[in-house]
Amino acid sequence: MMNEREEGQLNSESARGARARQLLDSQPLRDAIASVKSGIVNAWETSPVRDAEGQQYLRLMRKVLDDLVKHIADAADTGKMADIQLQQERTLRERAKAAVHAFRR
Repeated sequence: MMNEREEGQLNSESARGARARQLLDSQPLRDAIASVKSGIVNAWETSPVRDAEGQQYLRLMRKVLDDLVKHIADAADTGKMADIQLQQERTLRERAKAAVHAFRR
């Protein structure tokens, strides 16, 4: 069984993951991401071929946006894993409690 510090850490990760999921599921954020991506692609498509530096900058902007979304998604996934571990810990405690109770009868 895990100690209080480990359980506290998992509870923190779970809460952070829930906030990340809410953020990813929020329509305003999804709209903003889509708008920024569209703006980057549009700027790239209309940039002159000779503007390699500008195109590289736009590519970097797209990568940073993708990295930001991935970071939030990773936090959501970590929260899901923490939820699973916490549920397993609760199940283990319930089983141990039931075994002790049955043994004392």
